[in-house]
Amino acid sequence: MQKSPITIGVMGSASTSIAAEDLHRVDDLAVRLGKKIAAASCVLITGELDGIPGRIVEVHRQAGGLSVGISPACSAVEHAALYATPPCPSTVVIYSGFGFKGRNVIAVRSADIVILCSGGMGTLNEFTIAYDEGKVIGLLQGTGGVADFAPTLLDTLPVRSTGASVLADPDPEQLIDRCIARLCERRGKPA
Repeated sequence: MQKSPITIGVMGSASTSIAAEDLHRVDDLAVRLGKKIAAASCVLITGELDGIPGRIVEVHRQAGGLSVGISPACSAVEHAALYATPPCPSTVVIYSGFGFKGRNVIAVRSADIVILCSGGMGTLNEFTIAYDEGKVIGLLQGTGGVADFAPTLLDTLPVRSTGASVLADPDPEQLIDRCIARLCERRGKPA
């Protein structure tokens, strides 16, 4: 029986929610993250908007990876009209028609591992869904936003045990390796 590839959802700031200088600052980490996900033969899942996830999709695709974008819109026409951002170069786009919150649930549930890179309120929503779903969650430290603030939330707020594994690392390659190892450990399989 053929082994299904690991799916990695990358959630982070779209261009409308991150300053240009912050996007530039995080670009090297995004490039490394996209390359590593492709090198690990993992399918990339994003919310199909530009910004940090869009950059990661671009690099992942250039490296030969397969990516799936989950759009909040119900069609390509609606997506272009509502979000006025350049399309991501995702291999496959699924138009959910569920808006941001519905799209977030689909993207997170479709991922075996969820990686946060920077991020604002939308990424915070994706983080809480991933936590509630008991996902393996990777925080790319040093990118700002939710990726850096999530440990404080977990240490400060009352949280229930969901089985989520939250790993933080400033090195994209090590973060992906650690998350894959944790997922394989959970599944009782070698990494």
